[in-house]
Amino acid sequence: MDKFADKHSDGTTQDSTERGAESAVNRDRRRFSRAAIAGGAVLLSLGNRSAWGATGEIAGCMSVMTLNSFHPETGMFTSSPAGRPDHNIQLAAEIHRIGSAPDYIGQDGLWRTCPAPNGSDYVCLVRGDCQ
Repeated sequence: MDKFADKHSDGTTQDSTERGAESAVNRDRRRFSRAAIAGGAVLLSLGNRSAWGATGEIAGCMSVMTLNSFHPETGMFTSSPAGRPDHNIQLAAEIHRIGSAPDYIGQDGLWRTCPAPNGSDYVCLVRGDCQ
């Protein structure tokens, strides 16, 4: 038997030119698959709004209930749950400066107050656009 021919189970043989054609096809398929995977990653990153800078940088979030208990004139909260660390007074003051009750949504120059991206009853201070 020729060393360049393979014998199949049905008794036929395959010469080296057929094998060369098959390996070229397999090589092309692999190349196409790699390009598709890489292209998919590129498309996913192009569709990612944060990759384009379309969303802003979140400085912090606070619940509407906590914001309602904050008095900007005194810089104090009327309700501070026991066992919790102190509330962020600077964040509360900035959110109050930009937005007002009941939703605290507004904007001022670079900063905006936006609803929390997860849909909870929080307001976030964002530099740039809301998510």
